[in-house]
Amino acid sequence: MLALVVLAAITVAVAAVQVFDAANARYDEAVARHASASAAASEAVADLEGAAADAAEPLPIGQAIVAAAADGYADAALKESLAASVTELTSAVEDRASDVDRAPAERVGPRPTWFADLDREAERLDRDSRRLESAAESAAARASELQEASERVVAEGSALVESVAASAPSVDAATVSASNGDRLALRAAIGEVTAIAAQAPWSLAAAAEIQEYVVAASAAQASHAAEEAENAGPLAEQRAAAEAFAHSLAGGVLIEIDWAPIVNGFGSGGSYGGWATWEPGGGVATIQLSDSVAELWPSDGVQSLIAHEVGHAMIAKCPWGVPEPATREANEAWATAWAIGMGFHADGNGESLYGRPSDALIEQTLACR
Repeated sequence: MLALVVLAAITVAVAAVQVFDAANARYDEAVARHASASAAASEAVADLEGAAADAAEPLPIGQAIVAAAADGYADAALKESLAASVTELTSAVEDRASDVDRAPAERVGPRPTWFADLDREAERLDRDSRRLESAAESAAARASELQEASERVVAEGSALVESVAASAPSVDAATVSASNGDRLALRAAIGEVTAIAAQAPWSLAAAAEIQEYVVAASAAQASHAAEEAENAGPLAEQRAAAEAFAHSLAGGVLIEIDWAPIVNGFGSGGSYGGWATWEPGGGVATIQLSDSVAELWPSDGVQSLIAHEVGHAMIAKCPWGVPEPATREANEAWATAWAIGMGFHADGNGESLYGRPSDALIEQTLACR
């Protein structure tokens, strides 16, 4: 009987030891998990704060590009997308993922001595570990979202700047009636915005160049519209055709064309007149045409006259054509030769007024196109 009692006591003791050992093991695991979860959550929240700060960096540039890229000078869909992305990123940065649990880890108290207390403490720590692990996961996800949103703003902003540069030549091409000064300013601005789009599309400098380009483009468009309005009337269509013809011959020289009833003493009684001024080597010229040029358009005579005046303008591109000191006779001989070299032989090319230029001069003008 005594043996049985002793055996039972030993069995109970062994079971108690096993219960305590299991409780201690569970507690140790819970403490280790809690320490790991606490460290991970702290690191993830800190990373989230850093991600929010990094994500905010593109905002000033994105906002500046949206403001600079005025409607009509950039891809509308890209601008709308960038504006939306900037707004979304601004809200995300300001919110800083407020839904992420940032509460610190619960404190780990002194180690309990009773197995039931060990289990209760282990369960408490496991609950907090699960919370911390979820917080770390949420913080990491929100940091990734912020980074993606920031990268999207940079990519869309760069694309918008590039779209401005890509569309700029078409804006220039639509301002052929603008003054030379306005077109030169526009082309200079296009050169700057094209260069920045190729070298540093994502920069405050790009936004500044776009702004300057928009100002120059607006001025050229206003100048073009004013000239078109001045040319409006019964002869508008003929004037436009004559001007387009002149520009088509000019080899890239910027030509500003004006109209008047009488030019160089001609324009009445079936006559037609023209006058040209230019900047040798400057790439710009001004041509004045009599209203009768439009009235008689597209007769061979007025086409030859325009070719003659464009020949004068080409000295802006080929100053070697008339060596200094240039004389009226030398200038007229060159312009006449240039018109002949371009295939214009009707009265108006200058030959009837200034004589036939030498074959050598006509041949020389062929190098100026």
